[in-house]
Amino acid sequence: MKTFAKIILSVAVCASLSNAEKIKHEFEPPKDTSGFDKVELKWNADLTFTYQGLDQNYGTDIKSGLALPTADLDLNAKILSGFNVKLETMLSSHHHHESFVKGGYASMDNLDWISKDFAKGFMDNATIKVGVNDLNYGDYHFRRTDNADVMRNPFVNNMGVEGYMQAGFLELTYRFPSVNSLIVAGVSNGEVDPDDVDAGDGKGAYSYYAKYAYDNQVSDNSRFRVSQSAFIVRNTSKNRLYMGDKAGNVPRKIFGSDDFGGVWNAMEGYNDLTTTMTNVFYKYKGTEFFGLLEFADGKKGLFTGNPTDIDMLHYSAEVVQRFSNDKFYVAARYENAKVDTEGVSDDAELTQFQVAAGMFLSKNAMMKIEYIKQERENVYAGVSKAKFDGLMISAALSF
Repeated sequence: MKTFAKIILSVAVCASLSNAEKIKHEFEPPKDTSGFDKVELKWNADLTFTYQGLDQNYGTDIKSGLALPTADLDLNAKILSGFNVKLETMLSSHHHHESFVKGGYASMDNLDWISKDFAKGFMDNATIKVGVNDLNYGDYHFRRTDNADVMRNPFVNNMGVEGYMQAGFLELTYRFPSVNSLIVAGVSNGEVDPDDVDAGDGKGAYSYYAKYAYDNQVSDNSRFRVSQSAFIVRNTSKNRLYMGDKAGNVPRKIFGSDDFGGVWNAMEGYNDLTTTMTNVFYKYKGTEFFGLLEFADGKKGLFTGNPTDIDMLHYSAEVVQRFSNDKFYVAARYENAKVDTEGVSDDAELTQFQVAAGMFLSKNAMMKIEYIKQERENVYAGVSKAKFDGLMISAALSF
């Protein structure tokens, strides 16, 4: 703990010297309506230190200690009027031993690069994105830790089941300002490193996703948002929707896994998949509620001639209370996921509980502590219940 105390002190010192603030958007960012004079290039970086003090009853024995610090470097470029490009690089992560490019995409808020005011009536409310990045399925991905990018997450750890994936995509967002709504429609190849010319079973299968969101700033003190999302894919061998985090999850060496032990690949092996996710966000003054309800219906074994139905019910609820103009907060979250597999008598189930407290040392530096307990039933052969629990502490800079 002396080592971690030194890290906290160094973070506080760096924060006092820093004058930058990484811009965060709670959900979909607004359109870029700024003018254009010349190419603009900006960068931002994240650095996070994590202390882990967990115990588990399955897999190898683990002890308390510091995990590998994580670091990100993002480049943002304004190329033309309404045409922005982002490149995301993970300099240090748990999943890769070397720096790697997470992804990059172009965001177009007008089509003036084709001709002045081209399709202006449509593009006044539209944004087109193309590249490799997080698929905009559901609202949870806006609130999760992404390698060293942790400030948007009130907890140290992410959820135990994540409908989250990075892949190549083409996406349209269209806003209806008069009714405080937007729609999203996207298509993805399901791969970060695609090889669509491969003719093997399940290669190059495309997935489709969509979202409708109503988001209303009801008053100065109150905001309400509800969204409904869907995701569908058929005949794929790239079943990554519930194991799509390329940076690895926060806890280390959980249940015998180096990278992803804290997350359960609940629909593992699917070939067909249809999912829906409902999210509710409500904020009144310093109190936030975020809820998730997800249904997944899938099949696996299609390429072996032994099709099997798999279904999941997944829900979570979290409450965050912020104090002193958002400088301090406390948060709690409960999550449950249950998977029914055809031919298996006992359902597999995950339950996770988290309680956290955080403090912003400045606008771009924070620290947080969390107690987490996760239990899995009938997930591992011969083990009726696997569990881990304990404390996690993180300190982070974003500049």
